[in-house]
Amino acid sequence: MKRALAGLLVAAAGVAWYAYPAAEPPAPVAHVVAGDKGDGLADTSFDGPMVRRRAAIAIHPAPGADRGAIARELRELAAEAKIGTLTDATFAVFSEDMLEYLVPEMTFVLDEGARVYDAEAFMRDHQPASIAFYLVQPVLVHDLTFCVVPAAGVTPRQVSDRQDTEGVLSDSLGGYVTDVQADGVTVRYFGAVLGDTQIAAVRESMARAAGVPPDRVHVEANLPGPGVDLSHGVPDLSDEKHGH
Repeated sequence: MKRALAGLLVAAAGVAWYAYPAAEPPAPVAHVVAGDKGDGLADTSFDGPMVRRRAAIAIHPAPGADRGAIARELRELAAEAKIGTLTDATFAVFSEDMLEYLVPEMTFVLDEGARVYDAEAFMRDHQPASIAFYLVQPVLVHDLTFCVVPAAGVTPRQVSDRQDTEGVLSDSLGGYVTDVQADGVTVRYFGAVLGDTQIAAVRESMARAAGVPPDRVHVEANLPGPGVDLSHGVPDLSDEKHGH
């Protein structure tokens, strides 16, 4: 089972903000972090490499604008500007303070290592006319994978179908990517920091689908490196001010 799990993992392998007008741990300890659903607090013990610091762009399209066209144009511009990939995310990645000001209709998160300054400069220099307003903010996101090897007699395809039919993953994660492999199933999640209750609900759903106990559903980081330690609370992200 350990060998199959390793195969699955290899395959799966107070905040400053800026407004611009148009122009499984060994002994988990829950930490309080902001942004479970964008409007409250989450308790998470799944920090460290699973939690990453990113730059995010909140977008309010102009009236009547085509969101799909905006996304395509921004991604083309990002490729030309060599700023990296723009990953879709929900508004829940942003701080509660920012969401009191604006709930964006579109959200993009930049790649690991890209700074708020980079996102600001990109939008300042390449803002499409179809975008009426945007905000740039440093955020914390969860970037992790759930993986399970099913019990004997249960196929990975059955696991995927069962968990999708039950709907707990959609309710708890919103967006996710399922990969059905020969030995098991992985579910990758990228987005707002999840509370332990949400992660537990996902593990229990996948376990039911696979016919195994919830502790057989493993949660692993998608990226190497230390990530963000939340044992002392949310780190100060306000050091990314650039004259605004």
